[in-house]
Amino acid sequence: MSGYYGQERTSRLYQWQRRMQTRLGNALLLWMGRRYAHLPAGLARRLGGGLGTFMRRISPRHYRIVLTNLRLAFGEEKDERELRRIANACYRHLGKCLMEFIRLPAMGVEEIKRITNYEGKEYLDEALARGKGVILLTAHLGNWEIVGARIAADAYPLTVIARAQRDDRLTEYIRETRRQVGMRVVHRDESVRASLRALRSNELVGILLDQNAGDDGIFVEFFGRPASTAPGAAAFALRTDAAVVPTFGRRNPDDTHTIIFQPACPLIRTGDLKRDIAANTAHYTKVIEAQIRRQPEQWFWLHKRWKSRPPEEQE
Repeated sequence: MSGYYGQERTSRLYQWQRRMQTRLGNALLLWMGRRYAHLPAGLARRLGGGLGTFMRRISPRHYRIVLTNLRLAFGEEKDERELRRIANACYRHLGKCLMEFIRLPAMGVEEIKRITNYEGKEYLDEALARGKGVILLTAHLGNWEIVGARIAADAYPLTVIARAQRDDRLTEYIRETRRQVGMRVVHRDESVRASLRALRSNELVGILLDQNAGDDGIFVEFFGRPASTAPGAAAFALRTDAAVVPTFGRRNPDDTHTIIFQPACPLIRTGDLKRDIAANTAHYTKVIEAQIRRQPEQWFWLHKRWKSRPPEEQE
């Protein structure tokens, strides 16, 4: 079965081309990281918007993924013209996010605070006051890197769980950039022990819960379709009783950023661990979907969120 994204091409030539494109893209990002880290903010944003449009034009394959995702999510609600408008705006937004990430180490605490503001911060502080740690339930929405940088700038101890890249140099560049603005980064192979330690110390752990989890995930509904989703946030919450606080970024029209904290999610606990993990994960995913619906231009639609399919769809 080919799934929503069509049959995966497996020829050696095609796979070689894909690898070369990825290597060139990674090399370009690393080069930009060295060259443009100190670019003025306004110029960086303009460059980022243009870069996003350029990325859309040079990779029709990724643009098809974006449109496929938008049709899966909104096909019965929005017409094709509106979906393409969202897609184009998404690329411009992501280009700006890229340049903001490149500039992060050079921004400094004062600039990070100047371009960000909080909404609902009392929900974070109330959760921390419980003394059992806080899981920041988040997504690739708004500029998630700015969100982490501002929280760290205010001296909240923040551990973020990240996925390692195939290119070790790129992994280290991303990790070091986050470290420089105060985030503690752990990768999947070390995430369980580090996250439990942080939560038991009443610290924050940021978990991005909006990507395809493959065979390691459980299927819950996302925009009306089953999507493989990592169960880690629910498992941590059930094990430690940490509060789960939805936390999202939103880019404003003037390119400042609002960091939105929502009330902590109620923890579903019935005594059936497997069922509780599924129920809590489904609820967290609904919270993420609701926020994406409020700002669809600012989610990472390039990812094949529905790539994995449940067994009943593969028969």
